[in-house]
Order: sequence, then C-alpha cells, then structure tokens
Amino acid sequence: MSSQEALMTDAGAHTAGYPTLAEMIAAHSVPPARIVLVAHVLDTAVPFVRALAGAMPVAAVIAVPYSARADACAQLAEDLTVCVPAGTAEVGTQALRYAAAATRGGAERVVIVEVGGYCAHLVDRLADTPGVRGIVEDTKQGHWRYEQRQPLLLPVFTIADSPLKALENSQVGRSIAYSVDHLLRTRFFRLVSEARVGVLGYGGVGTATARYLRDHGARVGVYDADQIRMSQAVIDGHEPFARAELLRWADVIVGVSGHRSVTADDLDLLRDGAVLASGSSKQVEFDVPGIRRRTELKRERDEVAELGVAGRTIFLLNDGRPVNFLHQSILGNVLDLVYSELYLCTRELVRRPCPPGLHRLDPGLQQDLARRWIHHHGRGGWRE
Repeated sequence: MSSQEALMTDAGAHTAGYPTLAEMIAAHSVPPARIVLVAHVLDTAVPFVRALAGAMPVAAVIAVPYSARADACAQLAEDLTVCVPAGTAEVGTQALRYAAAATRGGAERVVIVEVGGYCAHLVDRLADTPGVRGIVEDTKQGHWRYEQRQPLLLPVFTIADSPLKALENSQVGRSIAYSVDHLLRTRFFRLVSEARVGVLGYGGVGTATARYLRDHGARVGVYDADQIRMSQAVIDGHEPFARAELLRWADVIVGVSGHRSVTADDLDLLRDGAVLASGSSKQVEFDVPGIRRRTELKRERDEVAELGVAGRTIFLLNDGRPVNFLHQSILGNVLDLVYSELYLCTRELVRRPCPPGLHRLDPGLQQDLARRWIHHHGRGGWRE
C-alpha cells in the first residue's frame, strides 16, 4: 500500500481536529479526481492537507515559499509530494506542471486548490490542459486577480466573498493584533497599550484588527479610502485620520487594506522609530523594494529590519509579509468552517461540469455547512 493509499484509508484520523470537515467528507463523497494544492504550509495546515488527501489523491502540495514551515513541509513529505519553489513567481508554474502531469493526457480529473491567485496568469494554459476541471480560490487577493483576468476560460470557485469566509475575519484580526503586541514586547520592549497604532484599511479584517488592538489598550487611529467605512470606524469609537496625518501620528502602522498602503514616497511622513506591520498576504501593503532602496539597512535580525532614512529609524516587520504568519496565521474552530467550504467547492468542480467564470458555493450548502459546524462547535450542545 502506498503512502497516499494509507492516507485515504485512514481519513478519519486526519480529520480528528476538524469534525465538520470529517462530516462533510462522509456526507458528500467526491468522484475520482486529483488535487494540486497551493498552500501556506504552516503547522495548522498539516491536518487539513492530510484530511483532503484522505478524501481524494493529492498530486502535489505547492508551498508558498514565504510561509513554508520546514517542520510542516517535512511532515507532509512523509506521505505526499511537496514542492517549495525558490520564489513566489514560480508557484503558479509549478502548479501547472504538476496539474499537467496528473491529468495523464486527460484521463484524470484535476482541480487546483489555491491561496492567493498564483495561477491567475496561467488560467488560459490550464484551460488548454486536458483533464483540468477548474480552480478553487481561498483569498481576497486571489479573488481580485481572477476578476482581473475575466473572461475566464475555466470555472473558478471562490470563497473570498463567502459569508462563511467572512466569519474568519475576527480570528485574523485577533491574530494580527496578537502578533503586533507580541513583537512589540519581545523585540522592542514596548507595550501596545502605550502605543498609537494606525490601521490602514477598515474592511472585515481591519475592523477586527482595530477592535482587538484597542482591547489590548492601544490608542487606535484609522484610515480607509471608503468614507462609509470611515464612518463605521467613528461609530466603533476609533479616531479617523486623513492618510498622511495617520502616517505622521502613528508609532505603529498596521496595513490591512489588501492593497498598497505605504509607498517609498511616504517615508518622509513616518515618525522616528515607526514600526511597519502588514496583515495582508504577500508584500502587498508596503512597497518593500522601494522602501529598501530609499533607506540604509542598519541591522536585520530575524523578523525585524532596522532602516535609516534622513536621520530617522524605521522598523519593518517580517519583510512586509503578514506578521501573523510568524505565529501560525490564525487558530481556532473557524478553520473547520473554512476548510469545509474549500472541500465542498472542490467537490462541485469534480462532480459536474461547470461553465467558465467565477462561481460561489450554493447558499443552501453554505447554510447546511454552518448548521453542522454549530452542532460541533457551538456551546451548550445546540441542536436544530
């Protein structure tokens, strides 16, 4: 028996931490198919990947390089093919390569499950690959990339704007606030409760991040280009700022807009000792190459780069990548919900032909998934 077959015969063991996912796999089986999985291979991803491999064969796990934990990759490599590309630019190319190999000239059905839109620029080539049924996308960043590629030649199921995925925002915000607090304590010997924290972006994640930072005692200022969101920030008790004024005011700047929020031209606005922390994937919030070109590197140790500019010092955390990825990204039962929706979207692509374009999971399935999740994780033994 191969390692992959062993995973599939022992699927229950790998879903032990995700009872809703286990129930969904049992209730909604998948016709024969293979998965190419593009993932942040953190420790929390290991049981999910193994659970997915227990439901259908995984052709390869493509680890996003900046979030690939060596121990987690090694655990998965015991049973599965794990590829860690040299850089993020190669992630999509590797996914295409493994997908093409897995289809066996069209004899196999293959779905790419990904996180971040790494395959968006290759969607036409994937559409020309016999056997590739479509793509499942997890994140807002990836969703936006696929939107920009329309009209799509493949079906792409997205959970980025799903009401179930939105429930994750609270835990993401909590994780970002925890990481900012932890890094200030351990690397700067400062308390977030004594800091002025500027939050750039007041969407779902920004709202939660600002709330938890304030719960930690921080004085929180907010900027968002959307005036309705800014109004919500005021209602929530935060201080509204114009963007430039927020950059001048803040001791700590947390970018959670999902877009470029600080450029190299903004360096002149930052306070001496300002700390830049991103809560968005990749290096999207801060123009890291431009900032590094405009500054002098004084010291770089682990996750903190100390940069000099015009007689001031700026600190960049985790090279502009998500600070919460330093501490397992997010934790909690909400992962059981998100992973289950990813599984159901994958199943939809396998079980029936879907037309090209963006798709969402059927609202009825979303309601059923939420009901089952509450049964497992709701307090008080809730029953419908």
